[in-house]
Amino acid sequence: MSQEPSSARGLRARTLEGAVIVLSILLAFGLDALWEERKQEREADLALASLRSELEANLEACDAVHQHHFRGVARFGEILELPDEAVLAMSDVEATEGYYAMCMPRTFDPALGTTNTVVSSGTFNILRDPELRSELDVFLNLTEDTREDVANMLHYMRRIGEHEVSLGGPWGDPEQNWPGASSPDTSFLGRISGAELLRLRSDATYVGLVKLYQSSAAWYGSELERLSGQIRGLLAMLDARQG
Repeated sequence: MSQEPSSARGLRARTLEGAVIVLSILLAFGLDALWEERKQEREADLALASLRSELEANLEACDAVHQHHFRGVARFGEILELPDEAVLAMSDVEATEGYYAMCMPRTFDPALGTTNTVVSSGTFNILRDPELRSELDVFLNLTEDTREDVANMLHYMRRIGEHEVSLGGPWGDPEQNWPGASSPDTSFLGRISGAELLRLRSDATYVGLVKLYQSSAAWYGSELERLSGQIRGLLAMLDARQG
């Protein structure tokens, strides 16, 4: 039997060795790609879970503020329709509650940390979902739209407060009316009586200012209702993608 030339054996060995090296490199690249893909999937899952938590908290807060203003507008309408005798017969607690219904702004301050991260940074590249990106952009734009409504409400609240001072007020619990850590107790006169509430209701300028405030509050409430719908839609999208 003839021996295979050593040069041929060496060439075959080098060819086999080269093939093993190439396969090893390709396998390493494949494992790296698989690892990176799984890493991105985990990051996407974490981002979506964080986004869901933030949206759920925003939905709860948004609905609460919307209901607050809905009830305030309705209560103001009821007070305007009450006979004078019914207002005079109110206890101080009832009259103060009616007074608060005249003008008690409350605002929705959304948490946007995760949303902004998903939209504007590399986190969104992990999600790779242009439809979700588009709906999140709409959500952010709606939150910006409410800022003007808030500014209108606060403008009329200040005008109401200025007029109340001319009438001897303001009234109420300073702890409920003052946003800071400490309140100027001397600025408030405690609970309002039925007679004082009736005097406010009989003041055309005061009632006119409150109507302007309530109109802006009602518009703000309608914007919040739209915003709540957008958040619910986003949560439904996340359900569909995670289900």
